Amino acid sequence: MNILIVGNGFDLSHYLPTKYDHFMDVMQSIEEKDLLKHAKDVFNNPIDDLPALIRKGFEVKQAVDEKSYQMNFNQLFLNTRDKGFITKTREFYNTDDIKINFEKIVKIQEKLKDNCWYQYFSAHVKDIQTWIDFESKINEALKVVANFVVKLESKSDEYGCFDTKICFLGKGDNGQIFLTRAHCNLLQELGVLVSGYYQDYTDFDENGDECVGLDEVDHEVGDFRFYINQKYILNYSGSINFNHGALFNLLQLKLDEFIGLFNFYLEEVVRKLKPKKAFQPLKSIDYDQTQIDQIYSFNYTQTYLDFYNQDTKIDFLHGKSGEDQNMVLGISELKDDVLKKIKAYGFTKYHQKLMKNTNYGFLNHNEEFDNLVNPSGMREGEIIQINIWGHSLDVSDEDYIQEIFSFNGNEDQYVRVTVFYFDTSAKFSLLANLLHILGKEKVEHWMKQGWLKFEPNSDIAQLNQIQPVELPKSTQIKKDDI
Repeated sequence: MNILIVGNGFDLSHYLPTKYDHFMDVMQSIEEKDLLKHAKDVFNNPIDDLPALIRKGFEVKQAVDEKSYQMNFNQLFLNTRDKGFITKTREFYNTDDIKINFEKIVKIQEKLKDNCWYQYFSAHVKDIQTWIDFESKINEALKVVANFVVKLESKSDEYGCFDTKICFLGKGDNGQIFLTRAHCNLLQELGVLVSGYYQDYTDFDENGDECVGLDEVDHEVGDFRFYINQKYILNYSGSINFNHGALFNLLQLKLDEFIGLFNFYLEEVVRKLKPKKAFQPLKSIDYDQTQIDQIYSFNYTQTYLDFYNQDTKIDFLHGKSGEDQNMVLGISELKDDVLKKIKAYGFTKYHQKLMKNTNYGFLNHNEEFDNLVNPSGMREGEIIQINIWGHSLDVSDEDYIQEIFSFNGNEDQYVRVTVFYFDTSAKFSLLANLLHILGKEKVEHWMKQGWLKFEPNSDIAQLNQIQPVELPKSTQIKKDDI
């Protein structure tokens, strides 16, 4: 039995732009597309609300220059930080069919502007290099939010109220909340806090009593301050409470919308990349990777089915993209007590998998596999070959990794594992991750027995005889393409 387990590295080996950077680069390009200028120029109309054009039935075909209202592959990757990779993508694939029209651009721009997670990730774009970093950044944000909520609840329980103004240093009253500037910035990116330049003033009410007010003023006369967003403040008979339920519901909703943005990218860009010629069969040193009985995919794409064999059985462990997408994107576990206290389970992968009915069964839920590893049904020498291509073997998927290496315990159950790697640096990281999860005794034992080995993955470019070439000037990305 031959099993192939694929992660994002499998797609990257085929020069599909599925890295976190690729997605964010394209979203940035869409975000920066100045459609308003085009609309004003074409219609000589001072309209400042692009969504209104959509609601009023604006037709792109009525435009003088329809190309001004769409974005092609070059324009989408104008801001790419991975120019060499995208150059290779153009060598492999026909990109002519990738065009995002006016209406889709407007809708995406609206969603980007309104999505607190996108704004947060954009502010920390240099800190996030991989999808694992992305998960860590979500966890970091949730911890800051949770600690903030706990502080507010503590103040409310002890003093009956809290001050909506956030302090950085010095002494405050009993209800004052103190946060670092970095945490204030993060909470503002998520919409929990608002900031500006403010000035206090004294006034008199209708009864002639003195009262204190607050004005947002010019930076030259006011003090820069952070305040709790009023939409999360609840007032009950003079008692102030924080509506943390509304906050976490919104954060969950916006994470779902962010997943929708990624689904749009996969469907409108990645899945529309069609190879210029059929890919050659994948080959390994001693294993034909075209003869696959079962695929377990940690990806949302179906690259193996699209490029090699559409009849291969595949389970999408984290869901898949498409019109009825059920993609899982979040953190692996709630390890911090403060996150457990606020029950932030909706941000975990396992909660999302249960909610979205993804194929969360793995090897032990595979009847054919189970029959083979069962000693009573094992035929002498029948090998179960498990090949792992493009998965980081990171602790975020520890449960799956532990299951893969749960066999061959007291007796050899003929399970063999090959881990494919891109280069020496990748092999180093993969081995280190296995040692961290499994311990050196198990890893050493499996390797000494020949049950576990590492091999370089197939060079897709070499197999398909594609060599790097310098693109002609006409296909280079230029500012003029906007």
